[in-house]
Amino acid sequence: MPYPTLDPLAWSTIQPHVDALLAAELTPAGADAWLQQWSDLAAVLYESGAQIQRAITENTVDKEAERRFLIHVEQIIPRTKVASQTLRDKLLALPDYAPSAETAVMLRRFRAEAEVFRPANVPLESELMKLANQYDKTIGGLGIEWEGRTETLPQANLHLEDPDRGVRERAWRLIMASYAGHRQELNDLYLEMLAFRRRVARNADLPDYRAYMWRQYNRFDYTPADCFTFHDAIEHAVVPLARRIYSELADKLGVESLRPWDTEADPYGAALRPFADVADLEEGVYRIFQRVDPVLAGHFAAMRRGYLDLPTRANKAPGAYCNSLPVTGLPYIFANAAGTDDDVRTLLHEGGHGFHFMESRRHPLVWNHNGPMEFCEVASMGMEMLAAPYLTRSEGGFYTEAEARRAYAEQLRRTVRFLPYMAVVDGFQHWVYTEAPEKVTTGDLDAKWAELWDRFMQGIDWGGLPAERETGWQRKQHIFTDPFYYVEYGLAQLGALQVWRNALRDQAQAVADYRAALALGDTRPLPELFRAAGATFAFDRQTVGELMALISAQLERLAA
Repeated sequence: MPYPTLDPLAWSTIQPHVDALLAAELTPAGADAWLQQWSDLAAVLYESGAQIQRAITENTVDKEAERRFLIHVEQIIPRTKVASQTLRDKLLALPDYAPSAETAVMLRRFRAEAEVFRPANVPLESELMKLANQYDKTIGGLGIEWEGRTETLPQANLHLEDPDRGVRERAWRLIMASYAGHRQELNDLYLEMLAFRRRVARNADLPDYRAYMWRQYNRFDYTPADCFTFHDAIEHAVVPLARRIYSELADKLGVESLRPWDTEADPYGAALRPFADVADLEEGVYRIFQRVDPVLAGHFAAMRRGYLDLPTRANKAPGAYCNSLPVTGLPYIFANAAGTDDDVRTLLHEGGHGFHFMESRRHPLVWNHNGPMEFCEVASMGMEMLAAPYLTRSEGGFYTEAEARRAYAEQLRRTVRFLPYMAVVDGFQHWVYTEAPEKVTTGDLDAKWAELWDRFMQGIDWGGLPAERETGWQRKQHIFTDPFYYVEYGLAQLGALQVWRNALRDQAQAVADYRAALALGDTRPLPELFRAAGATFAFDRQTVGELMALISAQLERLAA
């Protein structure tokens, strides 16, 4: 650790290092060395935050973890943001500094961040972090009573794969009831968040929160209008294929119309249960990674030594994520595995994020690790696709040949089904932050969600379930905790599908291109990163349509 006397939860031990950087004479010749010193300090603080997030998400009712979280959010993050802006200003004011290729894109990000920074927003953003943690605590505590035992939501979701339609419906209604019991709490929470976010935008002298987040997320290479172009492409090129997939599922299940509790049912047999416990999951995914690339498998082997928390349990935060630990030099993966095929895909996905960090940490500055969010998701979704040929036991995976074909086909179908859902989530947020009235009500939110749902999510019969349909926004974590972070998944899915298309022609070359792109980290613009991976950064009807045609052809091949 480059700062052995620093206590990341005591600002009095951090401030002297900030003061030393501010006091140092900064010259063009010495800028890179100064940046490295700052990067080393930033790495310590980033890793501390990642470890605090790890603790609070592993157990949302851990009082000591919450105490550290609150110190971090209320005392450390606000001061760190102010200090970082002061250091950015010092660097950006340096005359005659010619950045290297390593730092040019980083400086563009620094300028954008400096433009929207306002000291008045620092406490507001801290409040938003605490509210996001409240959402995680609420959802992490949900569950159902099932045949005499309490089950977490990931465990309850397993019943949605049961071949018995009655079992599926009963489980689905219990899950919905679990959310419904907190409907008012979630309504109030979101409206409180919305008010804070609108104040943040006004403080930054921007017309709305979307404009603020566009700069905050460093979205240099596409615009809000491009998102609507993407939505249009999804409506015309993806929704018809998704509707056909739902229709085929209804036919195979022998039901007149597909209900919400039918969408996860597998008409080809009992639901896939690829592993008995997370040790089996870890070992199987490790074998798959060995087949994809031995170096990547080595990265995963390092993660297995204390940097994975995979099983679901009570009071664990929902979802899955991967976080970087730049001082330790390893990623950490969090998940909620319950024994499903989806858990396999989730670990492959988060493994891709981990590989992105491991491949990009060759860059000395912490800000150049990983990459722009849209490409971070190419790293994860691309790994799901690159791993697809190795799902069988004969290749190191989990399945028989027939089961692997089922899993592969289901992965493609889920990709198709995801894109319309992404358009709903993204479209909902565009409306909330730019068009919704100042005194928007939760009834307005419900109505907009239902309108978008009807536009994009066609093929599922929600008759008699208006409350469950219109409150779907409450069940999407990103809407509460990561506003506007969702279109990245859709854009990245197009990149990952192109990586997959390349792999169908030449698996080894596709993996080599993938690794080369990951190694660039955050040192190149987004279109260049896509090109390095063998993809094009495009999202119009033609691009999306060609990829859907490929998926359709592959589904027909797998069904033959």
